Amino acid sequence: QAVQEVINQVLERLEENQVPMPDYALKSSGATIIHSRTSPSFRNTKGKVFLYSLPVLDYMRSPELILEPENHLGNCWPFPGSQGHIFIKLSVPIIPRAVTMDHVSGTAFHGDSISRAPKDFAVYGLKEEHEEQGMFLGQFTFQAVLNPSQTFQLKNEPSGFVNYIRLQVLSNWGHPDYTCLYRFRVHGDPPKDG
Repeated sequence: QAVQEVINQVLERLEENQVPMPDYALKSSGATIIHSRTSPSFRNTKGKVFLYSLPVLDYMRSPELILEPENHLGNCWPFPGSQGHIFIKLSVPIIPRAVTMDHVSGTAFHGDSISRAPKDFAVYGLKEEHEEQGMFLGQFTFQAVLNPSQTFQLKNEPSGFVNYIRLQVLSNWGHPDYTCLYRFRVHGDPPKDG
């Protein structure tokens, strides 16, 4: 158990080093999901939790998972279908420069896993939580089969700092039931005064 924990910590550090930019969408740094502006989670009715042989609730994963560094097979946030969105409050206001999308890491690549990966997505920056659309920062294609971790330079620069990022998934790689988001990172420039 202790050895596995050390191995996991080393692997996590190695993974973080692959993208040397700070992640302002990291939960442990204070980033959070605004659930009221996020797509509903996919409800897995096959994975019920049982108490005394009676089904208690359908098993659902939280969108907060995409703000955490662990992305082993199955540790993702699924949403129904191939289109969905997630609304992230960043840990500090930043001028966003790039985003990184991660799918499952390691050797556990399966065709079924790839079909659940996001494909086309758009990113928006918002100053206020109740803004309707926000500023369009770019649209990208995540090539999950080529590399499980990809960084995309944002195409448009907002005029000033943003506090929120909206990730709009436009398609996946073919899974008919749901799409799985493993991790989404936001990189940029914080205020100079810290």
